[in-house]
Amino acid sequence: MIEKVIGIDIGGTTIKMALFDLTGLMLDQWHIATNLVNDGEEIPDEIIVSIKKRMAENNQSLDEVLGIGIGVPGPVTEEVVKRAVNLGWTDFPLKQLIESSLDIPVALVNDANAAALGELWKGSSKQTRNIVFVTIGTGVGGGIIVDGKIINGTHASGGEIGHIPVQAEEERICGCGNTNCLECYGSANGMVKTMNQLSNKTVVTNTKEIFDLLQVENPHAQKTLKITIDYLARAIAGIVNTVDPEEIVIGGGVSEAGSVFLEPLKESINDYAFPQIAGNFNLRKAVLGNQAGMYGAAYQMVGTLTKKGRE
Repeated sequence: MIEKVIGIDIGGTTIKMALFDLTGLMLDQWHIATNLVNDGEEIPDEIIVSIKKRMAENNQSLDEVLGIGIGVPGPVTEEVVKRAVNLGWTDFPLKQLIESSLDIPVALVNDANAAALGELWKGSSKQTRNIVFVTIGTGVGGGIIVDGKIINGTHASGGEIGHIPVQAEEERICGCGNTNCLECYGSANGMVKTMNQLSNKTVVTNTKEIFDLLQVENPHAQKTLKITIDYLARAIAGIVNTVDPEEIVIGGGVSEAGSVFLEPLKESINDYAFPQIAGNFNLRKAVLGNQAGMYGAAYQMVGTLTKKGRE
């Protein structure tokens, strides 16, 4: 019998699931639609039914599954989902609901933290224990891992990189309610707003258009990139100077621009980094894509099992 774990990534539209062995080899993957009816009340039962059905279809026993890791879009504790706005959950007992039905241990993790753990486990070319993971998309998210453990924090809000306050000459209101969070300026949405402000009109609607304009050396696009990178670099350097990671991993849609974005970002981080750190870390693009959350959720469960085994 091969000992296995299941990694689940709950998104606003799709719930992705995968079966892994304990080394991180993906054995199977599937997905179901996210049912948001009645504030997501049906989601746990639908996950349970899907797991049972998939295992039965593959002639596999649930006895082989040692645990289930679940990534959730919101802050979590060991026992509950504190808040998942997109799903309609507040203090939702997801762990207890799944465990009581399947009689399999469950570990919860924030979805951005799960993606960070996935990149740590299976995204790096060498074994690493300390990374700063930053996703740059419509917002800015991420996770911070120190000595192989995600920093979740006292209020289940560790790693909220996008909400680091920044200094700016203007005021932008963040979705969290605060003013001038990093994601107001460092995200894809922030880039588009900066570009259109510099142009004094709406000239772009997405970052691809900005990067296309960079190819023809558009001065507003060049200045937009410089401004965006400076905000990101200052914030990331602050984290790097605090936790001294081996790697900085950049994910999200903006990372798809590749070296035109990543190379100047690394140079700028080096400008702000502590001298002992500058030039001594690896910055790379995330490689697991939308599978990162499943890998990381599974890794969280493997870590939980390993910890219990030592106790």
